[in-house]
Amino acid sequence: MSQLLVISCVWLHGLATVVFIGHYLLLALIYLPALQDGPQDARGTILSSISKRSRRWLYISLLVFAVTGFYLMIADPSYLGIGKFSNPWSIAMLVKHIVILVMIGMGFWFNAVVRIGPQASTNTDAAQAITSFRRYANAMAASGAAVLLLTALAQAE
Repeated sequence: MSQLLVISCVWLHGLATVVFIGHYLLLALIYLPALQDGPQDARGTILSSISKRSRRWLYISLLVFAVTGFYLMIADPSYLGIGKFSNPWSIAMLVKHIVILVMIGMGFWFNAVVRIGPQASTNTDAAQAITSFRRYANAMAASGAAVLLLTALAQAE
């Protein structure tokens, strides 16, 4: 049973990774550059639609991350306990979780506080809003890549 639980958690954690980090990679590398080439008056509406449609999936992936990640952490033989960072695995996990918290903070800031979509729909702030959102998407994609690197480093331990 324990082996099946670990396999299920690794699989679900991987799926959540694809959804969460993949969303920001595709946003930064494909969707936003395509929007730059499209009509300016539709950019804000399209960004708002992407944000609205992706939000549920991003929240679900964060929930899956939390549940499966907690189990995988305590099931890992390298886990020494809360606040014990005396091996490379635990240090990599600490840094990884700090990066993830920063990503969640950035997501909250840009989606709940700044609300780029409505700004991008106006005639006055649209270009600045799209530029700001592009920087955000690039930072999230780079942070996601860093999370994957830290995961790989921890697995190599």
